[in-house]
Amino acid sequence: MASFKSNVIALWMVAMFLTMTTMEGIKVVAVCNTDMKGINNQCYSAVDGNPTSTPSTQCCNLIQQVDLPCLCKYKYLLYTLGVDVKKAMEIPGKCGKQNPCY
Repeated sequence: MASFKSNVIALWMVAMFLTMTTMEGIKVVAVCNTDMKGINNQCYSAVDGNPTSTPSTQCCNLIQQVDLPCLCKYKYLLYTLGVDVKKAMEIPGKCGKQNPCY
């Protein structure tokens, strides 16, 4: 029962996020005290599935500041946003930061 309840909550969170992003573009959404709009703007090209994607300097600067252990809790939502999860998990290492999500 707890698993079903957590799945419902996760789906609700995805629905709310997708509604916010599709209705008026991505607004500033703070998750884990992180500006998700900034992360999206600076890092999306590194995780969108293109084979030549690498994180930009601006992306790495943001990654150095985020609470990765907190964000790891939400990694299962990335695929709903068109993010290549494997590439997303590689970004911290490419930016010189240990990835606590593994």
